[in-house]
Amino acid sequence: MNARNTDTKEEIVRIGKELIKLYGYNAFSYADISKQLNIKNAAVHYHFRGKEDLLAGILEDYMNDYISLGKQLQASGLPAIRKLEKFIEKYSCLVDNKSICIIGSVASDYNTLPESVKEKTTQLIELVLSMVEKTLQEGKKSGELIFPESPRTQALLIMTNLAAGVQLARISGKKDYDTIKRALIRQLK
Repeated sequence: MNARNTDTKEEIVRIGKELIKLYGYNAFSYADISKQLNIKNAAVHYHFRGKEDLLAGILEDYMNDYISLGKQLQASGLPAIRKLEKFIEKYSCLVDNKSICIIGSVASDYNTLPESVKEKTTQLIELVLSMVEKTLQEGKKSGELIFPESPRTQALLIMTNLAAGVQLARISGKKDYDTIKRALIRQLK
C-alpha cells in the first residue's frame, strides 16, 4: 500500500472514531466519512469492505494505543497513583472534546454488532481493565493505595465511573466529571 493509501486509511479510521464517539456505531455511514474526506464511498470500501471491518480496525487501533500507554506507564517508574491519574487523563480529554469513550459508545450498540466485533470489543475491555487492575495491585502491594475491594472489582468501579462520568459530562458539564475523577483518586489514598 502506498503512502497516499495509508494516509487515507488512517484518516478513515480517525473520522470513524470521531463519528462513533459522537453518534454511535449505527448512527453514521460510509457516506459521512467520504463526505468529510471529499472522496467517493468506493474509496472507503477499498480500505474497509464494510462497517464491521472499519469498527474492527478502530478497536484494533484503540488496543494498540492502550498497549502503548501501558508500556509507557510501566517504563515511567511513576507511583501507582500517578499512573492511574495518567490513565484517567485519557478520559478527561474525551470530556474536553465533548466526546465519549469508544467502549461506552459501542456498548450502546452492542446487541446489534456483528459477533467478530463483539469479540474485539471484549478484548479491548479486558485489556483496559487488566491495565487498571495491574496498577491497583502494584499500588496495594506497595501500600500506596488502600481499597477494600479486590483489584479487579476496584478496576471495574473505576472504569464504570469514568465511562459514566464522561457520558454525564455531555449533559451536566465538566464540573460533575471532575468531581467524579477527584473522588475516584481520593478513595484510593
